[in-house]
Amino acid sequence: MNNSGLIMLLTLHMVKKESMIKWLVATMCFGASFQVSAQYYFKDIVSNKQATKDILNFKENKVRTIKIKSFEDDGLPSDGFFAERRISKDYRKSEFFTRSNVSGKSMLTTIFDDKGNLLVSSDSSEIAATRTNYLYDEDGRIRKITTSLRSSDDDFVNEILEEHIYLYEEEFLPVKMIRVKNKRDSITILFLHDENNNISIEKDTKSGSKYYYYYDEKSRLTDIAHSNEFKQKMLSDYIFEYNTAGLLTQMTTTEEGGNDYYIWKYTYDNSMRSTERIFSKERKLLGRIEYEFGR
Repeated sequence: MNNSGLIMLLTLHMVKKESMIKWLVATMCFGASFQVSAQYYFKDIVSNKQATKDILNFKENKVRTIKIKSFEDDGLPSDGFFAERRISKDYRKSEFFTRSNVSGKSMLTTIFDDKGNLLVSSDSSEIAATRTNYLYDEDGRIRKITTSLRSSDDDFVNEILEEHIYLYEEEFLPVKMIRVKNKRDSITILFLHDENNNISIEKDTKSGSKYYYYYDEKSRLTDIAHSNEFKQKMLSDYIFEYNTAGLLTQMTTTEEGGNDYYIWKYTYDNSMRSTERIFSKERKLLGRIEYEFGR
C-alpha cells in the first residue's frame, strides 16, 4: 500500500461524494479515530507501519515534493482540484495541502521521528480540526494513540477525544486494545493471531462484532472481512492484490452496508506509485490520479 497517506485522496469529484470524503479523512489521518467501521488493527497498526515505509522510501529516493493531478472519467482535469505534499529537508515533517470544489481547503501536517515513526498527524479544514498523537514503547510498538476532533458550525462547537491503548504479548503482537472515548466510555477490542503470527481476528467485546484478516503465503494482507448476521454471510471490506515485486496493484473497497464497492488499480515507476485509477463495480472508469515527484 505504497503512499498510503495519499491513497484514495482524491476522489472528491466522483460519485457519492459525501461518503467518499468521510473515508478520505480517515485515510489521510493514517488510521485516525471516529470512523464508523472498526478494523482497528488495520487503521491503527498496519496503516501506521505503511506511513513509516512511505516516508523512508521518499527519503531514499530524495523526494521532497509530490504533486497530485486528478482527472475525470472523460480524461479532462478535475475542475477546482489541487493537491500537493511538501516534505522537509530532514524528512521529519510533511505538509499536505488539498483544495477542491467539494471539500474546500484542507491541510494535513505529519511529524516523524528520525526512524520514520509517525508522531503527530494534524488535519485542519474550514469546519473541523483533527489531531492524532502516537506514543511508542521502547521496542517501537504503538502503545497509545490519542485523537482529538474539534468541529464547529453556526450553532455550536463539538469536541471529541478518543484514546486507543494497546497491550502486547511477548511475540510483539497486540492482544487487546482499550478504546476510551471522552475519558469515560471504554470498550475492549481483542486480537487473535494465526500459526504464522499474523493477526487473524479482531473482536469488539461490547457488540460481539468480528473482523477477519486473511493473508497469502508471504504473510501479505489479502482480505479484511466481517460477518453480517442480516445477510448471513461474510462480507469483504478490503481486498488487496500484489505483483511479483510485492507492490500493491489493486485494492477493492466496499461501501458501508456492502451494497456498493470501488476498485483501485495502481501502476508504478521505479517502485514509486505513478497512477491510480478508480472503477465502479460495473468496471466503469470513474477517474484517474497521477503523481509527480520532485526533489
